[in-house]
Amino acid sequence: MQKAAHAYLQTQVTTTTQGDLLILLFDGALKFLKQAKERMAAKDYAQKGILISKALDVLGELQSSLNAQKGGEIAENLRKLYLLCSTKLLMANMHMNQDLVDEVVNILSGIRDAFAQINTPQFAPPPPTVAQASRAGSQQAPTGAMGAPSAGAPVHKAFAAYSLARKDAG
Repeated sequence: MQKAAHAYLQTQVTTTTQGDLLILLFDGALKFLKQAKERMAAKDYAQKGILISKALDVLGELQSSLNAQKGGEIAENLRKLYLLCSTKLLMANMHMNQDLVDEVVNILSGIRDAFAQINTPQFAPPPPTVAQASRAGSQQAPTGAMGAPSAGAPVHKAFAAYSLARKDAG
């Protein structure tokens, strides 16, 4: 049963768009922080520390995926927010402070919701038609930073700005 669950998760990750993966990262961090608060309340200090460490790992992944050269001010602001969140989580971990965890949850929830809003189908470029795919032959169609075809399709400004801020854009 565990192998099947692992295979399902692997398939989900490899077939998910970059925008969806970004949202999954935020969801994971928020889940870890909710569980960490529960562990704080239960005075399970070891498990609380593990869960906060997992959330910090997600923040590190989000921060390392930014591209300051292409993303400019947006990437820098996101970097600062991720650093602020990491600092607050370290303090929350040391002082068993649930209020600091709540502050990070509020920040990450806001960013997550903004990305979720711009990651909707109405803002995503349309998938290539069968004719476009057959014209491309065996060559893969160019894709944007979030994995969707980018051949001249309109993209919401905020979505495009985040795409530029990502290291893998390009």
